[in-house]
This record gives sequence, C-alpha cells and structure tokens, in this order.
Amino acid sequence: MRSVLILGMVLILLAAPAFAGDSEGSQATGTASDSEYNFNVGVGKVDITPAEEVTLAGSPSPKKTSAVDTPLFVKAMVISAGEQKLAIVTLDTLEYSTGLAVKALEHIEETTGIPTGHIIICASHTHSGPLFSYYEDRLITSIGKAVAIAVNDLAPCKIGTSQGNVEGVSENRRVLIDGEAWNRWQLNPSERGNYPAEGPADPELNVLAAVGKDGKYKAVLYNYACHAANTRSALISADYPGHVQKYVEKHLGYEVATLFLAGACGDVNPNYNLRREIFGEKLGEEILESLRSIQLIVTPTLRIESSEDEMPGRELPEFKEAEISRKWPRQLEHYRRVFEEMYQRKRPAYKFLIHGIRIGDDFAIITNPVELFCEIGMSIKESSPFKNTMVATLTNGSSGYVPTARSFELGGYETWFGEHSFLAIRAGDVIKKESLRVLKQLEK
Repeated sequence: MRSVLILGMVLILLAAPAFAGDSEGSQATGTASDSEYNFNVGVGKVDITPAEEVTLAGSPSPKKTSAVDTPLFVKAMVISAGEQKLAIVTLDTLEYSTGLAVKALEHIEETTGIPTGHIIICASHTHSGPLFSYYEDRLITSIGKAVAIAVNDLAPCKIGTSQGNVEGVSENRRVLIDGEAWNRWQLNPSERGNYPAEGPADPELNVLAAVGKDGKYKAVLYNYACHAANTRSALISADYPGHVQKYVEKHLGYEVATLFLAGACGDVNPNYNLRREIFGEKLGEEILESLRSIQLIVTPTLRIESSEDEMPGRELPEFKEAEISRKWPRQLEHYRRVFEEMYQRKRPAYKFLIHGIRIGDDFAIITNPVELFCEIGMSIKESSPFKNTMVATLTNGSSGYVPTARSFELGGYETWFGEHSFLAIRAGDVIKKESLRVLKQLEK
C-alpha cells in the first residue's frame, strides 16, 4: 500500500504527575504547573437537528418523525503541538459517504489550513437521524464551521488517557443455529438468548480528556464498540452518545464536549432490553470513573500516518435468495433490489483510507471507513504496540460491512452482497494487517 508519513512536532518536557477528575465536582483535581499544559486544544459544535419531519435511517422499514429525544451535532476537537494541528470530527449520522468526506476534508484544509491527512471525520452510526443525503452539501459547511470554531478556541490544555470496562450493555447480535449465523432480531424474542453468540462483544472503553487552565474538562473523547441502534422509539436522537453527553455534563456541573468514536461494532448491538438513556448512564458513569485515574501525557508527541489505497470488491457476488427467504422473508424483495442496484454499480476496487494518530508515548487512534466486526477490532488492539489504542470505524468514508472470513462461511445479513456489503472476503485480514503496519510506524 502507498503510505504517507506525516510527522508532527515532538516536544519533550519534564515528567509531571497524572491528574485525576472529580466525577461529582466541577473541576479536575490536583495542581499543575504551566509546563503540564503542553498541548493547545479547541472545541466547536454545530447543531444539525432537523426542524421538520424526516425519515430515520438504518432500517429496511424506516419510520418518520419530527419529535426529538436528543439533538444531533457536528463536534470538532482540534489539538495542536507546536505548528502541527490535528482535527477530530464526530457526526451524529448513520454514515458519511467517502465522496462527501473527501470534499469535507478539502473544505477544512482550504478554510483552516489543517492538512487533509491531519483530519478524521467519524460518523456515530446513530439509527435515529436522517441519512446524510438529507443534508446535501450543507453538512460539509457544518463540518467546516465546527472545525473553524475549534481552531479559534485553541487554548493551553493538559491531556490524559484512561481505560475502563462497561459490561452487560452490548451483545454480539449474531447467534449460531445448526452451523449458520442468524441475527437476533430474526428470531422470536423468547428465543434470542437460547443460542451461543458467534463472536465477542468488546467491553473496553477508551478515554482521552483535555483539561484547561481553569481546571475544567474541555473535551472528552471516548471509543466504544456498539451500534448506536436503540431504535424502538420513533424519535430523532443521537442515541446513547447523546445520553452520555447529558449524563457527563450533569455530573460535572458544566458544559463539556463529549466526542464519540464508534468502535469495531459491525456485529455488536445494544442489549435489547436496555433503554438508550440507561445505556448512556452506564457509559457516562464509567467515563467519569475513568477520569479519576487518568494518566497525564507528559511527552506531547503529535504524529500521524496515513495509508491510502484501494480495497478489492467482492469476488463473484451472488444473490442469497434461499438464505434470505429462510432467515428474513419479509425483506426478500428489498435485498433483491439492493443486490441488483449494487451489482450494476460494482467496481473492481474502492478507495480506502486508514489513518493512524499517536498522541504522547502510549496512546493511538487507528481508523477505517467500514463497519468492522468486533473480533477484528479487538485483535488490532491486542496486537497494537500502544497501551491505549482506539479503533475508530466509519471514519473518512463509508464502505459497508467487513466481517471475518469465518463469518462469510456462516452467512448472515452482514455478508449478503448489496449496498452494505461489497468488499472482498479478505478485507478484514487486509485491514488488520495494514492497521498494525501503520501503528508500528507510529511507534518509531
């Protein structure tokens, strides 16, 4: 693969103690000298909540609504060290197409001077908002505005990282029945817990937080591997990330930007019996607990590596009529249609971007533009040379599901060729290999 290594400014300062967050108070506790505020951080957000009735994305049987549970935002966090700047943007939307993401990256570079290789745009994958096409090009403007606000908001901060675990809120949605994979929603509710899950659900929660000189948290970036797909209520919502924001702000006692990077959750859904607000509270509690043990980044390294290539398309795509008829008969004609549409526009390969970001000595973010299966993401983190690694999916584009090779053998919704599954069966192995190559380059 062709890769471009972009080295950020590496500044080495004297070691400083870790800082701890007070989950019930208004400030990060502990004292700090000016030398600990060795990054500049700015945040910006733009409200993108529809004002009229919209069709909620993410379901073959979509619902329409104008009622709002939690608002939708574009949020931006800009981090700088010396002359180098990094922009992390999160969108409360199901996905964001690769073509529009490229335009948004170029717009940010034109308006702020931050190079496109120093920007990641991550969709939260909420199933309770309109599809990105609803916004047309307006979302590019909103993304650029949020980043511009963050650039103008840059101020000295100290940054730290932490890890936690949240059990019992998510589950692998694929279960094995007689050697085949079924999705839990294809079964009667009374049967959903009767079969073994095909793969894992990752309980790990990764956190990066920035604190300003006023002692308040300015931004909290977190990574968790679960679909934002708690869609039982027909409401416009940022889903559980929206409730995480509400919970964290309520308990800190002031406004703080919480930015969600969707982890490797292609086959992981919220526990069916858990309401989205309870899910948000569980994650919010663990984020606040993690802030108590956060470790300060004392060497303000900012380093980025980008890998740009093409991912092969699906080998010999076929319509799985018998399997769909057996597992999800009500959606047979829907999947026949999306198969035919995707077959007409299929390509031998698709543009594919991976970004690796290193902040300090032991923290990294590795991104990809797909709905990656959880097992692959966990394997990347396990093999990463960094103590704390975020795997961010649906970033700088949207290229469908990437299951494991074994999952293709077992079948199931995520493997059916169509609008959401069109990359090569070996794509998961390629992503893992290239992600680890990029992470190892960042380690040097």
